[in-house]
Amino acid sequence: MQVEEGGKTLNAVIVGGPNVNPGYNLIHDPKYPQMAADYAQGFRTLKSLPCDVFLGAHGQFFNLLPKFARKRVGDDQAFIDPTGYRDYIANRQQAFETELAKQRQAKPI
Repeated sequence: MQVEEGGKTLNAVIVGGPNVNPGYNLIHDPKYPQMAADYAQGFRTLKSLPCDVFLGAHGQFFNLLPKFARKRVGDDQAFIDPTGYRDYIANRQQAFETELAKQRQAKPI
């Protein structure tokens, strides 16, 4: 979404949770056989979004506490973090791809 700050338009992205939780069966779940494809599409979408302000469903996703501390002492740029966003998405995508490869090598349950 776009937000206004100091007369400037910024792109803000709020990331829900692109994590593969323990027990997720990415490729052999008969109730959700396209789960891996949906994750992959989700990462393509996240990587395509312009992001100036990175927020998330949990503060640790985007380093809320250090950013908030910076903001409290007058750093108006504390939440401007396109690099943090790209790094977070790349990290979560790598974790997904690692788990997907592991599950592809394992026999179906």
